[in-house]
Amino acid sequence: MLNYSYRIFWPLLIILWLSNIFAFGNESVIVLNKGIGGNSSTDLLNRIERDLIAHQPDIAIIMIGTNDLLNSRKKVSEHLFLSNIKKLTDTLALHGIEATWVSPPPVDTSYLFQRHDPSHYLTPPNEALKRASDSLQVLCEKEGLLFVDVFSHFKNKGLPNHEKDEIVRNITNSGEKDGVHLTAKGNRLLAQIIYGALSERYGTMRHLKIVCFGDSLTFGVYMKGEGTAEGDTYPAILKQLITRS
Repeated sequence: MLNYSYRIFWPLLIILWLSNIFAFGNESVIVLNKGIGGNSSTDLLNRIERDLIAHQPDIAIIMIGTNDLLNSRKKVSEHLFLSNIKKLTDTLALHGIEATWVSPPPVDTSYLFQRHDPSHYLTPPNEALKRASDSLQVLCEKEGLLFVDVFSHFKNKGLPNHEKDEIVRNITNSGEKDGVHLTAKGNRLLAQIIYGALSERYGTMRHLKIVCFGDSLTFGVYMKGEGTAEGDTYPAILKQLITRS
């Protein structure tokens, strides 16, 4: 009798198991980290087909501008930067990919000016980032796109706080006079800010494919899992937050 019941119910258990796989198999979000250190908006234009469009994501999260506006070896005019942003937006729209624009966080100029000649900056670095952030917001409002104002989130928290905060890499929290890149806690904060904005707009995202596109802040330089959606990079934390939602 036991053997007979086993033969009857075992196929049913297999069917139920397979049903669960098909029912929930698409509930696992895919997050790709396509950040490259040192990239500018021009670099993103040059690789958008290969590193973003080829993956056909539902959402592209783009954070760029630190090198365009602050890196003395790659600086461009604000006009050219915004022109590149518009080209990136239009290119994605042509391929049916919705862009989410993220403004880069403010920097610690005390450290920045140790690596770059202050005379190269006609506009104070954080003022340039703020102006770019404001312009991004205007573009997103016009195009009906999501804008995540990370710059203001950080500023409102008093970040960076020279050699005192745990968010932006400094001599106290990482042994480095950085002032631009984020600590593991900083990447978590960044991911939480982006996740909050995304979830408010899209609700659950467990069925989506997301490409995070940008420079070293997206790459997660110095972090465990740098260049991936694993470890302590912001794409990794974002994936965790979406999966647990």
